[in-house]
Amino acid sequence: MDARPSFRRHYRVEVIEGEGVYLISERDTHVLTGRSIEAVAGLLDGKHTVRDILVAVEPDIPPENVYYVLHTLRRRDLLVDVTEDVERASAAYWEMAGLDARAVTASVRGGRAEVLTVGDVTAGELRDLLAAEGVEVTGPGEDAALTVVLTDDYMRGELAEINRRHLAEGRPWLLARTTGPVLWLGPVFRPGQDDDGGCWRCLSQRLEGHRQSLTYLEDRLRGSRPLALPAADLPLTRGAGARLVAAEAVKWLAGLRGPWQRDVVTIDTLRLDTARHALRRRPQCPACGDAGLMAAAARSPVVLRPRPKTFTADGGHRSRHPEDTAERYAHLVSPVTGVIRDLARMDTKTPFVKAYMAGHNFSRQVHNLASLRRGLRTQSAGKGMTDLQAKVSAMCEAMERYSGVFQGDEARIRASLRQLGADALHPNACSLYSETQYRTRTALAATSGYAFVNDPLDEDAAIEWTPVWSLTERRHKYLPTGYLYYYYNDLHATGPLYAWADSNGNAAGSSLEDAVVQGFMELVERDAVAVWWYNRVRRPAFDLATFGDAWMAEFQEVYAGLGRDLHVLDLTNDLGVPVAAAISRRVDGPSEDILMAFGAHFDVRIAVQRALAELNQFIPAVIDVGPDGVTRYRFPEQDQVDWWANARMADHPYLSPSGASVPASAYARPATGDLLDDVEAARALVEERGMEMLVLDQTRPDIGLPVVKVIVPGMRHFWRRLAPGRLYDVPVRLGWLAEPTPEEQMNPITMFL
Repeated sequence: MDARPSFRRHYRVEVIEGEGVYLISERDTHVLTGRSIEAVAGLLDGKHTVRDILVAVEPDIPPENVYYVLHTLRRRDLLVDVTEDVERASAAYWEMAGLDARAVTASVRGGRAEVLTVGDVTAGELRDLLAAEGVEVTGPGEDAALTVVLTDDYMRGELAEINRRHLAEGRPWLLARTTGPVLWLGPVFRPGQDDDGGCWRCLSQRLEGHRQSLTYLEDRLRGSRPLALPAADLPLTRGAGARLVAAEAVKWLAGLRGPWQRDVVTIDTLRLDTARHALRRRPQCPACGDAGLMAAAARSPVVLRPRPKTFTADGGHRSRHPEDTAERYAHLVSPVTGVIRDLARMDTKTPFVKAYMAGHNFSRQVHNLASLRRGLRTQSAGKGMTDLQAKVSAMCEAMERYSGVFQGDEARIRASLRQLGADALHPNACSLYSETQYRTRTALAATSGYAFVNDPLDEDAAIEWTPVWSLTERRHKYLPTGYLYYYYNDLHATGPLYAWADSNGNAAGSSLEDAVVQGFMELVERDAVAVWWYNRVRRPAFDLATFGDAWMAEFQEVYAGLGRDLHVLDLTNDLGVPVAAAISRRVDGPSEDILMAFGAHFDVRIAVQRALAELNQFIPAVIDVGPDGVTRYRFPEQDQVDWWANARMADHPYLSPSGASVPASAYARPATGDLLDDVEAARALVEERGMEMLVLDQTRPDIGLPVVKVIVPGMRHFWRRLAPGRLYDVPVRLGWLAEPTPEEQMNPITMFL
C-alpha cells in the first residue's frame, strides 16, 4: 500500500478523455483504453502511494478495478515502484533499457573496472569519467568486473596476451579506440559467457585480411608492428570517444546485456558515418576454438546425403532460396569483421544488366609487390537473372574464394610422390601441361600470366600433400597442397614450384551436394570450352526462340539496343551435359569488343541462362563508350584489352555458328528432385569414360557456406594445357575433326577468362 507506482519514466503520459491513455517514448508508443486507466493514469507519477490512488479515485472507480489496472501494467512491464529519488533523466534511460534504476545505481556505484592502455594512448579522462559515476577504477591485476582496454590500433600485438589472460580467467573486456578520425567501440569480449561471440584473435584474423598493404610494408620495413600512422583527430573527438567508452562500461556494470555488445561500432567523426560490424566466434580459432577442425574435416570421408531441391529458378537447382542465403551470410559483408570487404552493384546505366562486385578478404600474408597488387585488385563478380541472384552470386563467389585460401590449418603430410605411391595423384594428371610446355616454360611465362607453367615434379622431392576424397574409390588420395589452396606458394616461395592453385572445380553451394554439382559443372564447362577453343572447331548455335523464355527474348532486345549482336553456341561434347557459349560483339564501333561467357548444366535451359547471365557480368567492362566512339575499358587486364580492341569475328570463324540451329528439345532430360541424384549422375558420366571423381571439402567452420573443389584428372582446363588426352581425342571421336590437331597448330591465343 505504501509503494509509489509510476509509469516507466521514459514515457510521456497524455490522457485524452474518452479515447485513452497514450504512453510516448523515443522507442515506442502504447495506447491504453478504459475508464479505470484514464482515472488512474495521472496519479501514476511516483509521488502517490497505492493508498493515495485508491482514495483519490473513490467512489468512481472501485478498489478492485484499481488493483486490476496496476496488475495489468506490471505484467506488461510498463510500471515501476519509486522508492527513492533518482535523477529523472537517468532513471528514464535505465528503465527504457528494461532495468531497475535503483538497482542500477547500486551496481554502478559499487562496480570495479580495470583500465589498460596499449599503444600511444592515454586513459586519464576515461578514469575520471568512470570515477565520477562512482565506479572504482582498479589497478592492473586487481579483481574487476570489467576490463576496459584503450588502444590506437586493434592489431597491437600486446592485445594477444590480454586476450589470453581473459580467456583463461573467463573475464569480460571491452576494447576501444578513441584516437584517429574513425572511433572504434567494442566489442565486449565475453569468454565462456557467449557461445557466438568471438575473441580478439577471431577479430584480428579478419582485420589482418583487410590490411594487406600495411602488413606488406611492415614486413618490408622490418619495423615495429603495427605501422604507426600520423595522428589525425581533435581534442573534441578524443573526448567524445572517451565518453562513449565510459558509457559502455557503465552500461555493462549496470547489468545491461545484449547481442549488440559483441559488435564493433565504427564512427567516422569527419562524415558522421556510423557502421556496426558483427563479430562471430571462429570455431577453428587457435585461441578460443579448436584449431584442428579443418584438418579433421579433410581427413574424414565426404558424406553426401539426399538433398531435395527447393529452388529451381534463375540459373540453378538449389536446396535453399537465394533470399535465405543473403540473410544467413549478411554479417560477413564488412571491412572490419567480414570476409567480404564490400558489395556493390555495377553501374552500367542499363537496368536489365544485373551484376555485382564483391571485395575480398584473403586473410593471408603477401611477400612481394606482384602478389600484393593481385590481392588488392581481386574481386568476385556475381551474375543472375534477378538483382537478388546477382547479389547472392557475388557474395558466394567471394566466400568461395576466401574458403579456398591457404590459412595454415589445413590437413597436410610431408612426403614425396614415390613414397606415397598409389595413394598420390601426380599433379600433372590434373594440370595437363605438355612436354613442350614444360621445356619452354620460362619463355611462356613472359608472354602472359595465363600461359604460366609450373616446374615438372621431382618425384623424390618431399613436399606437402593434402588428402582429397575419391567418390569413385571411396578412399582418400593425395594431391600437392599447392594445387588445392590459393596462395600456398606465396608462403612457401623457396625452391621449385611444382603445383599452383586456380579456381577450376571450385564451387560454393546451398548444400555440400549442391556445391559438388556446381563444381562438376564448372569442370564440364571448361573442358568443353578447351576442346572447342584450342581446336577452333565450329559449332552450331542454340535456337533461343524454341526455349519460349521471356528473359532470353528481352536479353536479345537489350543487347541489340546496345549495338551488339548475340548468339549462343552449343559446345556440348562427349559427356552429354549441355554447355553453352554466349558470344556477343559490338557492331557499331571501331572495335568489336567481343565477349564470351559460358554455362553448363544438366538442364539445357539453365546452361543457356547461365551463359547469358555471365555475359551480363562481363559487359560492364566494355559498356562505357566515349563521344568519339572508342570504348573506355573497365577493370582492364592487358590480355583482355588486347582481345577486345583487336579481335574480329571474321578472323575467328569458330566464334560464329555453323550448320542448323539446335532446338531446346535436343537435350530433353528428365528432371531430378534431389541434388544427390545429380551428383550420382555426374559420377557415373566420369567413370563411364574411365576417369575418377574426387572432392576436397574446403568449407570453413567460421563461414559455414559449403565449398568444395571437385577434381577429375583428365578433364581439361580452358587455360593453355596441351598434354595428350581429351583435348585431342574428343573432337575426332565425335566426328568434329578427321584427325587430332597437332599441338603446334592449336589456337595460339590462350583463353583469358
